[in-house]
Amino acid sequence: MRIVTLASLRGAPGVTTTALLLASTLNEAVVVEADLDGGVLAIRYGLGREPGLATLAASGPDVGEGWRAHAQEAGGVPVLVGPDAPTSSAALWRSAGEQITQRIVTGAGTAVVDAGRLRTPGPVVAASDLLLLLVCPVAEQLVALTHVLASLRQSVRGEVAVILVGEGPYRISEVERSIGVPVFAALPQDRDSAESLRTGAGVNTRLARSRLARAVTALGACVNAALVEPVEADVS
Repeated sequence: MRIVTLASLRGAPGVTTTALLLASTLNEAVVVEADLDGGVLAIRYGLGREPGLATLAASGPDVGEGWRAHAQEAGGVPVLVGPDAPTSSAALWRSAGEQITQRIVTGAGTAVVDAGRLRTPGPVVAASDLLLLLVCPVAEQLVALTHVLASLRQSVRGEVAVILVGEGPYRISEVERSIGVPVFAALPQDRDSAESLRTGAGVNTRLARSRLARAVTALGACVNAALVEPVEADVS
């Protein structure tokens, strides 16, 4: 299974919203809640706490359906829900992170991991084929990014890239030159669409025609291409 992890360094740039929309553009994709501050999808979409990551961790390695037996549907997208309490989420990933990651790695399709605000990369982040960091194109967030990029590139198995969210004084080409990693997309701050997803709307509704959804569809094409062939930043 290919692993694409989305995370932020500070603030709330819409990691969960982007993960849901991105998964809807990829074949055989599932959203994995790996936010140590707790998952939100079960509450948002009225789902049960099980099946989910806890049952996946407890399952045998050769279960026929793999992750599908533990997924629920959130707005038309398969999800592996995690605990909603920070203490429970942290405890699950601390005690069973390796087992969960192994089940995901050996599965079929693409795991879109919602890591929330990234602190120390856990097993599933380290196993990522692609780590996408969501940042606003403003000085304080870009400077914070430069402080952690080197260690993240050493910690993650695959590539590290950036998604710019909202408006700021820096263009994609300027950001790429300054940080030395590729920028995959610049997403608009589409508050109406984001709020609809936060209140439990499906991704296959009128949201599919929104500016945000169209931008994430283009991002999905970049992600697919990067998973086939590694990407390099344009630092010319």
